[in-house]
Amino acid sequence: MTKRKSRLFVFGCSFTMYAWPTYADFLGYEFDHYENWGFPGLGNRAIAERVAECHIKNNFTEDDTIIVQWSTHIRNDWHTFKRSNLQRGDAIRNTEDIGWKTKGSIFNYMNRENCYDDKWIETFWDEHSYFMHGQNAIILTQGLLESTHCTYRMLSIGDMEKLGTDMPDFPGFGETTQKEVDVYKDKTELQVYKNIDKSKWLEPLGLFAWKNKEQQYTFYDPNTKKDWVEMHPSHWQHYKYLNEVVRPSLGLKDKNNDKQVSTLNTLDKLKDEHKDLLSFEKGILENIVEYKHIGYLGF
Repeated sequence: MTKRKSRLFVFGCSFTMYAWPTYADFLGYEFDHYENWGFPGLGNRAIAERVAECHIKNNFTEDDTIIVQWSTHIRNDWHTFKRSNLQRGDAIRNTEDIGWKTKGSIFNYMNRENCYDDKWIETFWDEHSYFMHGQNAIILTQGLLESTHCTYRMLSIGDMEKLGTDMPDFPGFGETTQKEVDVYKDKTELQVYKNIDKSKWLEPLGLFAWKNKEQQYTFYDPNTKKDWVEMHPSHWQHYKYLNEVVRPSLGLKDKNNDKQVSTLNTLDKLKDEHKDLLSFEKGILENIVEYKHIGYLGF
């Protein structure tokens, strides 16, 4: 299988760019030019604005393929050009120069302790309004992409019409805001957003992955001496999503190329060798050359 003579740009949160290659990184091996604009913790405002920024820098055309993975409405995005370490970091990548300082759900323990206290929640938080913001971001982004005549697809983590949680299958993650409800039943005025065109949307990645729980990662925690289950899709789940959902939607019918297969095999070996998350990520950065260059793009 030869590479497509075109460019691929992808956007999203940690479900698109994370500590190991995702569906997007595997797909990138099929294009001449590939950029992953995803980053852990991003909300829908940041994702939409980064699509716009990437377009103004690269001028999307009908020859380009764009994939936008939306997160959830219970994230609050803010940007600064000031150096700051408030973005979620890790032991390997420097995050001080990252412009978007979002760190996932407003209600996870890190954000509630450091950014969003009870006064902020009482003053600024309205779940229906944040849902509205996200839907408007989608509409504006679709309009932009349609105007460029590019090939594009969109997806989400879970059911975007449900209120209450960032990770619907992981209620113990500390990100639940209220009992899960159907937004259109809870706030009937918002039913206008049912008119959003979903003809180019793919099956939600999180819901797809969590149907295959036997493929989820388990890591060993050296501190607690216990194993824990990773909520993000594993490389096996990403590879399955690539081949069963993404590639068919793009009309890619050839077999996986040598680079995709060799990367899969390398990840299999590394996961077998490394039981804790940090050593697994270090192994990826040391053994998968292309992945060393994956990081934060843009302002």
